[in-house]
Amino acid sequence: MRLLDRLRARSPLIPPVLGGGGVAVVHGVLARFVFDRGALSTVFAVMSLAFFLVVPFVLGVVTVRGVEAPSRKFRLFAPWVPMLTVVLVTVLVGWEGMICVVMALPILLLLASAGGMMTYSEQLRSRGALPLLLALPYLVAPVESRIPEPERVAETVTSIDISAPPSVVWPLIASVDSIRPEEQRPALYIALGFPKPISATLSHPGVGGVRSARFEHGLTFTEKVTEWVPGHRLSFTIHANADAVPATALDAHVRVGGPHFDVLSGTYELHPLAGGRSTRLVLRSTHRLTTRLNPYAAWWVDRVMASIQKHISEVHKTRAERAVAPGSYHG
Repeated sequence: MRLLDRLRARSPLIPPVLGGGGVAVVHGVLARFVFDRGALSTVFAVMSLAFFLVVPFVLGVVTVRGVEAPSRKFRLFAPWVPMLTVVLVTVLVGWEGMICVVMALPILLLLASAGGMMTYSEQLRSRGALPLLLALPYLVAPVESRIPEPERVAETVTSIDISAPPSVVWPLIASVDSIRPEEQRPALYIALGFPKPISATLSHPGVGGVRSARFEHGLTFTEKVTEWVPGHRLSFTIHANADAVPATALDAHVRVGGPHFDVLSGTYELHPLAGGRSTRLVLRSTHRLTTRLNPYAAWWVDRVMASIQKHISEVHKTRAERAVAPGSYHG
């Protein structure tokens, strides 16, 4: 008896699963190839409902629809196998980086499971439904592309208390010396693969001064000072030097200064505590998010921005407290 016959004898589910899963993988990989492909990206965009919602939903349906009487658990989790396979293929061929994968995977798996759970419908299980299912993302995308992407501008606010007076903290935030490896701490944005901050040098004090903020992998920002109140408040606009950033610095869909995301401004506020002996450092930033997935993407963006700000604030805290301690810190 051949191997396939043995498999059939042991479990009649295996051939339908292999067939449905194989079609699902081809469906997902082909969709990722077509969506965001050169001139077609104005219609078939990865950052779209057609790709993020419809493609994994169809993948889930296709995976399960050929299986007779699938259990609830099977319908829920079987689509994860082809979905994860598609994601792995996109990483291996260089279509996606790990930042986008981590952020996208929860919604991709959720929609794939939703598709699998919907296969109780006789309409979806019918033979004639398969061509329409496979074509559905390509039918939805042109309609969706006619709808402008919504823009969301939001503010992220973080604060930290520092056991040093504002007069000590101020020069440390106005111009940031190179952050040494031992000053780096674990943070969400680092775990996701975002570049770490290196320094922020100031051309001259006062309004009109320019801070040049440097991150790893050649990522730089030009920050023009718009408010300068020594010891109290420093505000600046932020411009990402996107043209000078290597393509490998950030995934294309999360690139700062790109069509989907940008950081617009930042503000440091120093609030004296304990009669001026300590300081509450408040860091504010505004950012723009422009996608049809704003409700989902905003959850990630808010947490990544807060993670970056907390990390930078912790560096300021450590440096300021060392500066007022015996054997003071000199950078």
